[in-house]
Amino acid sequence: MTSPQYLSYLDSENYAPCISYLEAKNKKNNSDRIRDNFDLAMMKHFQKDYDSSLEILNETDLLMDDAVTESVTKGFAAFFMNENATEYAGNPYEYVYINIFNALNYYNKGDVEEAAVEIRRLNDKQRKFLNEYGEWLSNEVDDENPEIPASYKILNLNELAITKSLPKKPTENDIFRDSATARYLSIVFGMMDDSVNNSWNVSADAKTLHALNESFDVNSEASITDGMGRLDVLAFSGLIGRRGERRIRLGPFPGLQFPLEKGFVFIPPFDIEFVYPEFPAPQNTLEPVVMGTIGWGPAFTLYPGKNEIIKMPSNSVGKIQVVLDGEKKDCVLLEDFNYAVQQDVNTKARKAYNRSIGRSLSKKMTSLVGATAGMLAAENALRKNENLLTIAAYATTYLGAAKAIDQIDRTETADIRQVYALPAQSYATGFELEPGKYSFKVQYFSKNGTLIHEEHFKDIEVKKGKTVLVESSCQK
Repeated sequence: MTSPQYLSYLDSENYAPCISYLEAKNKKNNSDRIRDNFDLAMMKHFQKDYDSSLEILNETDLLMDDAVTESVTKGFAAFFMNENATEYAGNPYEYVYINIFNALNYYNKGDVEEAAVEIRRLNDKQRKFLNEYGEWLSNEVDDENPEIPASYKILNLNELAITKSLPKKPTENDIFRDSATARYLSIVFGMMDDSVNNSWNVSADAKTLHALNESFDVNSEASITDGMGRLDVLAFSGLIGRRGERRIRLGPFPGLQFPLEKGFVFIPPFDIEFVYPEFPAPQNTLEPVVMGTIGWGPAFTLYPGKNEIIKMPSNSVGKIQVVLDGEKKDCVLLEDFNYAVQQDVNTKARKAYNRSIGRSLSKKMTSLVGATAGMLAAENALRKNENLLTIAAYATTYLGAAKAIDQIDRTETADIRQVYALPAQSYATGFELEPGKYSFKVQYFSKNGTLIHEEHFKDIEVKKGKTVLVESSCQK
């Protein structure tokens, strides 16, 4: 589980304690090493420590590649059915984004050739992994209704009400297949060097980028007027949104009564809770829905229970503009990374809900059987010899049963792991310029028009017939 304090520091761009926290975790047996390393590398990247970011991302990419290769061998089941207890393998969009930022690490160090290698690796992943993953996901058979264990039929559950809470079935549009930022960089690096340009088809990337983002001026990116050069600015803002846990509570059941020869034993009232990931993180609301009745008891209801609230990072940036030689030009939204998170949650929520129902009901019934046996024994002892000791034993058994049954649902949690230090959005714009050196600034404005961040760049050289790229970022 990620520390709330860590996320608070991350949101305030206080990276030092975040880095210390992650480095300490990595010294132990860390099942979230891929995620934590990715976060660590992103913070190093934002601090412009490209050497450290490169080293960590290269290691992380290998770990992720091994995890995904294993999942491909198993038909993607391990990758798709990731649970909290398993090693974190990354989400599909993270599998692509890791190479985006590694390419930028290399480029910002002045190594265009290695940056191009990262883009090739990214393109290979897109063709091999994402296409195969999307194919598998499209063909994956999904049960229409959650399976209720037979042992729970005695409670006369209203299965229709449980089904109504079932997350929607993922569609083709929910499958992450490509990134607009990746296609943009593929075009930009292709326009930088003929040897790079010859290794892939820039026009194909341009068509793909247009399909991903019709509002973006692809034609200007993929062509340069004779005698001119091009300056491109890629700007990242905010922090990516965080998925949360939706917790559905079924109950309360009024308790179970088991008749004895002289009276009955009474098991305390209990709830049943199911969980699944949701994006954005859900809010606490109570919308009771009548579920049905137990033969001898009153109606019971379905409530969204106490959700695990993951505070969404605020992206205060409303506009980004570049000021060059007195000309002001707005950056255009290239990609909203939050959409990738939404897609990923949509593909996983339904299966997570079904699996949670099976686990929760089975564990709860096991607890009830054990509690019943203990209560029957205590009840019999009490009736045979009613004294202070047997009364205390019965009371202790009753309270213990209530606590044990209640604790069962606390072991049921949704897998909401993700990389937290990715940006929320990417923006881009460009200028066609005569060859020469240029100085300019990138300005970030809040949604009400207030300037909240400004980054200056000096003596950026624009060459004839070539593109030069500048990366800027603001995590506010």
